[in-house]
Amino acid sequence: MTDPLITDPLTTDPVTDLTRALERLGLAEFLAGFDDDVPDRRRWAAGVEGLGGVLRTTAGFLLLGEPADLDALPAAVAAAVPELVACALAQEQGGRAQLADVALFRSQGLWLLAEPPSPFPVRHYFGADSVALARRGTYRPGDRVLDLCSGPGFQGLLAAQRGASATLVELLPEVSATARLNARLNGLAGRTEVRTGDLYASLGAGAGPYDRVIANVPFLPSVSPPGREAPHEGGADGFSVGRRVLDGLPAHLAEGGSAFLTALLLESDGALLSAEELRARGAADGYGLTITLTDRMALDADSDLVQTVVSDHLDTDPQADPAALAAEVTGAFARRGASAARLAYLRADRGMADFRIIEPART
Repeated sequence: MTDPLITDPLTTDPVTDLTRALERLGLAEFLAGFDDDVPDRRRWAAGVEGLGGVLRTTAGFLLLGEPADLDALPAAVAAAVPELVACALAQEQGGRAQLADVALFRSQGLWLLAEPPSPFPVRHYFGADSVALARRGTYRPGDRVLDLCSGPGFQGLLAAQRGASATLVELLPEVSATARLNARLNGLAGRTEVRTGDLYASLGAGAGPYDRVIANVPFLPSVSPPGREAPHEGGADGFSVGRRVLDGLPAHLAEGGSAFLTALLLESDGALLSAEELRARGAADGYGLTITLTDRMALDADSDLVQTVVSDHLDTDPQADPAALAAEVTGAFARRGASAARLAYLRADRGMADFRIIEPART
């Protein structure tokens, strides 16, 4: 299908052609006016109302999740809809289409189909911490990069955009499919490989070493009342998956290489409960560790963190008593001696011995 917005030769991939058409249409310019550190569809909605014509229709469809007639969209956008439907990212019936759960983001020059931030668990996760983690890495042409817990692929695709070859690993097959689609969206399929599996187990024997390992791990604590199954992977203190990533670094991180992780670390009266454990891990495995502390989260029954854990349990057991769940969650934190939780970013440098905790002044 030919799109009048595209004047140079089309590729054979309608997904790649989609983003070129959007840039010519002006959607990239529109999104450039927003702070990409905090993806926020509410702010988009206010801005979209000031648009007109086909740009308004396209922005409503891709950014706000509004239904649209295919005939009202640019031809290159309509041509990509079957690809979105095949990945269960859109629904189409009778010439009318609508995105399912996801929106189209643009951050640091990358287009990304992902789920908007939500207080509830999402599969195709992309949030402010995703951008903050990406800003901590440096990628050079020729680097080998491993993106664990890749979700829709933001970290690995950013590395590939900067000339690295990236292997993305995601546990959920449907999210792996989205990461592959996002690679095509950015013309990066040739520099990325997407695997479905559990962390390093999906790589096979002899994989690596990697110059960079990056992991935006699930870090919601799996505090579970007696007799109930934990609904997510974070473990009792939220760092279960992070420990498994660190466990695999000696076998997969190259000499002089660096790894970058998100974490939710518990603290007691301002001191990290896991500080000595993390110091010992680095010393034993041959890497230095820098921990940068950011947001502090309360652990009382009404706190956002506790209520998010409670909501997870209610998703699997709607008949449960929310107040009783909140009491059990706060009690579990108290039994660990935790008074608060900190959103943190970990940097591990192979071949170093430093251990640092950084808490930047907040302005």
